[in-house]
Amino acid sequence: KLLQTLERAEKDNRVRRLRLESFLLAPVQRVMRYPLLLEALLKFTPEDHPDHEDVALALSISGSVATEVDRKSEELMNRHRLAELQSTFDWSHLLGGVQLKLDTFTKLVGQRKFVRKGPLRKATSGRHLYAILFNDFMMITMSDRRGGVWCYEAYRLPIQTYDLLAREPVKDMFELVNLKENEILQLRADTASEAADWVRDINRTADYCYDVLCEAIRSGIQVSKVKSIHSPEARQRILMGGKPSTLSKRH
Repeated sequence: KLLQTLERAEKDNRVRRLRLESFLLAPVQRVMRYPLLLEALLKFTPEDHPDHEDVALALSISGSVATEVDRKSEELMNRHRLAELQSTFDWSHLLGGVQLKLDTFTKLVGQRKFVRKGPLRKATSGRHLYAILFNDFMMITMSDRRGGVWCYEAYRLPIQTYDLLAREPVKDMFELVNLKENEILQLRADTASEAADWVRDINRTADYCYDVLCEAIRSGIQVSKVKSIHSPEARQRILMGGKPSTLSKRH
């Protein structure tokens, strides 16, 4: 009945062919426009005008509200994506029986966040892969279409993002460096642009996680399963083409 009601409403000339989603989004968009309107109003309000102080205060408040709305919207979108990925993939199967809850608070980087996902291929064999990047780990699976349904098997165990580096792409190909396993994977994206996007997001996420890890170690916080890490100089050398072999001491 709800769907039938919505279908009838969308045909009403008063809604101007807009769907329900447009009306639900309107209040959020309006909140985000208030700072722009008040900023323009303040610009043309003389400082000696009795309304100047009130307009300035309203601008400050609206800016804070808009920032909070934006933050909450991002949180909600992230939780929706995590829930979608949780139901799409059999994580227990991928991780050899280990149960994994995606929407959780991690010890190192706080709330787990989805970064990007998409198909990749092994550059040498052309094997179809599917990668998912979070702010704390990256999962690479083998993808295969069986009976019209995509099936996924673990290609690599989850790689912690502080153990990742991605070298600058050559057209649609880039090299993913797994520092923990001293391994380099040559991967291809569908386009050169997508390869560049993968490299950017992997390195941005890896750098942040690495910095948080280093700060935790400097503060004397014990980080489980971390025995040693590469120095910034070693990471840069590997990023520029050096072999991922020797680990430095903790720092």
